[in-house]
Order: sequence, then structure tokens, then C-alpha cells
Amino acid sequence: MRLARKGLGLLLVLLLTIGVAVPAFAATKTTLKLEVRIGSTTAVINGEKQKIEKPYQQKGTTLVPLGVFHRAFGTTSRLEANNTVRVSGGSSRATFTIGSQIAWINGKKSTLTAAPVMKNGTLMVPMRLVTDMLKAKVNVNQGTIVVTFVSATGIPGKEPTDQEKTPLPRVGNSYANWSIDYPEDAVAQADDDGLSSTIMNLDGSYILRIYTWDRDKERKVDLSPSDMLEQMERETVAEKETIIDSRIVSDTKFPYAKLVVRDVDGVLWELRRYSYQGHIYSVYMGDSLLEDYREFEQWQPLLDSFRPIFATKGVKTEDLSTAKDGYNEVSAYEYGVTLQVPANWTSTGEGQMEYEAEDGSFLSLHVTTAAGSGANTLPQWHELLQKRTDEFFLKEYAERVSSEKVKASDTDAQAERVTFNLGSGNQHWSWLVFKENGYFYVIRYSAPEGAYQEEVFRKIINSIQIDFEVVPETFGKLGQISYLKDTSLTATQSVDDLILPTPAYWTTQPTDSSEVDLSYFLPGGSFRLTTVDAGIEAAAAQKIRDYEDQKLDDKTLNVATPERTTVAGVPAIRITSTGTDENPYQAEDWYFRRGNLTYWIHVQLDQGTATPQQLSKIQQTIQSISFASK
Repeated sequence: MRLARKGLGLLLVLLLTIGVAVPAFAATKTTLKLEVRIGSTTAVINGEKQKIEKPYQQKGTTLVPLGVFHRAFGTTSRLEANNTVRVSGGSSRATFTIGSQIAWINGKKSTLTAAPVMKNGTLMVPMRLVTDMLKAKVNVNQGTIVVTFVSATGIPGKEPTDQEKTPLPRVGNSYANWSIDYPEDAVAQADDDGLSSTIMNLDGSYILRIYTWDRDKERKVDLSPSDMLEQMERETVAEKETIIDSRIVSDTKFPYAKLVVRDVDGVLWELRRYSYQGHIYSVYMGDSLLEDYREFEQWQPLLDSFRPIFATKGVKTEDLSTAKDGYNEVSAYEYGVTLQVPANWTSTGEGQMEYEAEDGSFLSLHVTTAAGSGANTLPQWHELLQKRTDEFFLKEYAERVSSEKVKASDTDAQAERVTFNLGSGNQHWSWLVFKENGYFYVIRYSAPEGAYQEEVFRKIINSIQIDFEVVPETFGKLGQISYLKDTSLTATQSVDDLILPTPAYWTTQPTDSSEVDLSYFLPGGSFRLTTVDAGIEAAAAQKIRDYEDQKLDDKTLNVATPERTTVAGVPAIRITSTGTDENPYQAEDWYFRRGNLTYWIHVQLDQGTATPQQLSKIQQTIQSISFASK
């Protein structure tokens, strides 16, 4: 199972990094040459013919496989969240997004004549994107495109002489604080969370995964090897893997627990776990070519070289971490935005830019069109934010929105903040808002009490850089943030013959069901409409029994007597209740039937957000349900 984790992400890493998995060496300057032809699967790379994906032209732009530059010139690439790709070669850098014509080449914004695209599993890029980055020479000779580049590191993939090579023997992560020997045939990459990394060879036959857990600067208590071994054995049982060998290794500077297991796909893994200065390190190595666990002996020198320490005196260690002073620079290049976030925050992969942390901290970026938002200036934005707060929170549960004028990205901006408490402690939401060229740029940082840090928000404010020309050059009219949409607008969904109009500010939630199942988030609550396999009388009676069982865990639960009513012109039963689930809440269950289907609506709303406006919208939604004529 663990070997399968490399999945598509690591397949893309292979596609992006092929030909670069050798240690860095110092060498005399060498002129490297790449020769390609439009429509030909053959390239001449430093004098050798090699197969590649066919280069092609699009609107006069030549697109070639990104990997061909890695083979020819030793460049490297890194795939990040939101299809962002970073390319580097020596001190040269380029960043672009797959599908976007905006790129940054050596720190300068550039508009590509064609967007990078995945084709047949290969990333194709405009040739000039990389040649301009490297400042390489490009000539066309009788239809053959010839690219030459002077390198100080020799020919990529070619073993240098003993006089030429100065090996970089270790790789590690300075933020997670570990290092290990770097095999010559391997590529290494840190994952998006900044605390785990992958090392693997080019053909993918082996993979080494290193995880760092429980990173806590205040906590220095270490687990014993026996405790860690018990943890690993339980995890292995849960994965339905077979334990081949189990032991504790204590005669070493850093004692560890060790398992050798065979996963459900028949792949052998050696698992090690270390605990050092309050951090837990898990080292997982899988080799698909091994048939006997004793063959892991060949990997012992590599595995034994792991240290829960990054720096080794006198040894240069390649750092996989991009963190500086505990922060990573992240970007939404399509919107021209870069900023710094704490290194332990991870991308959700959703939205224009979203990051979250285990402590509940959350960061998001939205760019919206000012026209139609209900605000045209920063002061009007503040008024809109306060209006929505008043509509979504009862006054005793939320403070008034505070506003502060700030300077960020060399322009005027506004910092907004509201604190609310729905019963389980204070929640802090802070916004940084810009208005430029008819667009609002909105960065929201939120966190619960104890996790919220004003210095983090100030760091974000001070680090943000925005190229305000990117959005108007790339986009037309953009949509609004859901909770700031006009509350009078509706959006209608239909399923089978049922029609459900809901407020536009409710957020649709995906469901796995292929049956009737419509689910929404609304501020402080949720709304779901689905079906149950019973008549309305039986379904309501079963719900009452379920609530009686829940009273064993929630002493505050109170259920009212069911009442008879109608929905969409058919008989219905309504059950109201109040209780506590993290926060005090109120809920409604509605059952109604048409034909052979019984529909069930469940609405739950935190008491602190049960404003007249919210309750009115819920009732309007239920009473607006209708059926298409048959």
C-alpha cells in the first residue's frame, strides 16, 4: 500500500525531473547542445539520439517536453499545489502554472504566447520559457532547432572523473530537522506540508518516504522504542499488512523501532521510527524488486545514515525545505499574488489559495469584481462586512467589525477583524483587503482562541506582494465570496422532479450519493435534503427514537412534539430540537412524501447564528420547494 502512495504526484515528479538524479558536481565549463524538430520523436541531446514526446507548434509557438531540458542541461523542476511548477537551472529560476500564459522568469513577469499543457502524460512548455530563463542560444538550421548552453557542471547524467567531482552526499530538511545519504540514482522532493519528503530512483522501483510528526518546539518528551514499535504494529494491522520482522534497535546513537512488512500488493517495506527532542520521525522504504526480506540488507547503509539532525559538520547537505525562519513563500501566480505562510500550514488544494493548520488556523485568497459586490470602495467594503456580520450573528455573540488602514504591497489596504463566540470559545477572523483596477483582493486569516496569532497576520501583511496588472490582463468579471453575496439572490437545483431554490450565499457541498442528496453550508450551519426508505410517519417515529438515544450523550438535547404541516403542497411532519454539538444549536427535521419517495430535510444552525434573517431564509427555502409536473 505504501508504495502505491507515489501515485500521480510522484509520476509527475518523474516526468519533471527525469535525467537529473545525480549528485551535483563541480566541473570545467562544457557547451551542451539540444537539437529537436517539430513533429519528430527523436532529439539529439549532447550528441546522443533520444526519444521524446513530439514538439509541436501552436500559434507560432514551439512547445517541447519540459523533461528534455533536464536531460540536456540538468535543469530541475518542482510540481507544487494548484499545478504550479518551479523550474531552476543554476541561479536561474522560472515559475508558471499549467494552463496559464502568465510566468515569472528570473523574477520578472512574462506573458507566454501559449500556455504549458499536459499532453500524453508529458508536460509540454513553450521553448522560450526555459531558454530565456537559462539565457541559452537558440538557432534554427534547416528545420532543426538547436539550443546551446554553457554549463559549469558537466554533461547531465555522465559520471565525471575523480578530479572533476565534488559530491553532495546528503539530503535533508532543515525545517523538519533530519538528513540522510543521497543515492546517486535518486531524486528527492519535499511534500507540500513541509514536514514529509520523498526520495526515489528514476525507474520507480524503490521509494523512501520520511515523515516528521508532532513537531512542537515546547514539547521535548520522547517516546520509547517499545512504544513506537507497538504503534507501528497496530498501524500495520490496520493496513492489513503482514509483519515479517519486528525489533528494537538500541545499540546506536539514535535508537529506533523497526518493522519489515509485506503490503497487500506483495511489496516489501522496511519501517523505522525515531523519537528525538519531542519529534517523531517515520522512515518508510519500499522496494518492488525484493522477494525476501533479508534482501533489505543492501539498503542498510542508506537507512542507517538517517539522522534526526539536519546539519553535519564538514558535510554539505542539500536542503529540501523552502522554509525560512519558519515560513514558506507561496504564490497564486494566476492572480499575481505571493506571500509568506507558516511552514507547517498545508495547501487544501481548493480555491484560489487556501492553507490550513492542525490547530484550526486557515488562510484563503479571493479576488472578486468590485462592481456588483455591494461595495465600490474600501470603506464600503467595511460597511458590507459589518452588515453581513449583523445578518449572520446575534449581537451578543459577535463583536463589531474593527477596521484599520494599512500599507501592504506598496499600496493602501484595509485590515478588518471580527471576533465571535458561538459557545466553544472565541474565533478570530482577520481580513486584508485591497481595491485595485475594479477588483477586490481579499486575504482572510482565521483561527480559534489559542491558535490565533496577531504576529502571523502582521507577517502576512508585510510579506504580501501583488502585481495588480495580472488580474485585469487575465480575467473578466469575477464572482463574489459566498458569504458576501447579495442575500436576495437565489440559486435553484433540481433532482428527479424536485425543485429546490436556495439563497445564493449558501455553499453547495458535494456528496458521494447518486440518489437525491442536496447539501449546503450556510453561515453557522448546514442544510441537507435527501430521501429515506420509509413513510413519513415511520421516518418521524424513528427520528424520535434516535434523539432519545442521543440524549445519553447530550444531556442538553430537547425535542419538541412533532407537528403536522405541508411542504410543496403535500403533507409533512416537522420536528424541532435544540442541543449541544461543540456549540449550542437548534435543528429541524422535515419529512414529506410524493409518489414512492419520502424526502427528509435536516437543518442545523448554531444558536449564535440563529438570526431572524437566517431563520427566515431557511423557512423561505423549505416553503419554496416544488415539484415538476408529471
